[in-house]
Amino acid sequence: MQSVETSSSGVEETAKKKSKKIWWTEKLRTKKKKVSKPVLPPCIPDNIVSLDCEMVGCSEKGRISALGRCSIVNYNGEILYDSYVKPILPVTDHRTKWSGIKRKHLSNATPFSEAIKQIKKILSGKYIIGHDLQNDFSVLNFKPHGCLVLDTAKCHALRHLAGLPVAQRPSLKKLTGHILGKDIQSSSHCSVEDARAALMLYKAVKDNWHSKVNPYLNDSYWNVPTTT
Repeated sequence: MQSVETSSSGVEETAKKKSKKIWWTEKLRTKKKKVSKPVLPPCIPDNIVSLDCEMVGCSEKGRISALGRCSIVNYNGEILYDSYVKPILPVTDHRTKWSGIKRKHLSNATPFSEAIKQIKKILSGKYIIGHDLQNDFSVLNFKPHGCLVLDTAKCHALRHLAGLPVAQRPSLKKLTGHILGKDIQSSSHCSVEDARAALMLYKAVKDNWHSKVNPYLNDSYWNVPTTT
């Protein structure tokens, strides 16, 4: 009698586990959402812009970064937008040494709410070039699709061309110096200059932008004749 009861109990326990497993499977299945692939614009000059933002500090000791200036240039380096922006919070640190922004620049600056509408209108649906763009997107409260982001800080081809370690994330200044032979940010940052520098870096490696291997080790890249 005891063995029958034990057997029956075991069957019930197995049935419960099986039922629970089916329930969780169905629940997970219903939670899954169909993710539609974005319709991306063609990656042509008319659909490419380069962005750079300068930040100021708000709150106690300027710990909160806020947008102080934004510059956007087109594929030819022509300015589409360049304006000082007045943050919503009071500015406690202008970070002039790095941002180039002084108190006088923000006295009659474009209010953030107005600036952000203009900026997002220009950026919407465009491929966006820039350096370490997550910082810029953070102060803009803007999150484009990852496929539209062309970040020079993350591009392996640029590190290869500059002769820098792949594991190292170089600064815009270092990449520009190594690849373009230009010295930028010599005193303070200028968002127009930085946007144009990132644009020129993109152009230098655009054909190998997504390459993880080093294309510059191949003699064919440099048009060097092979010897037999």
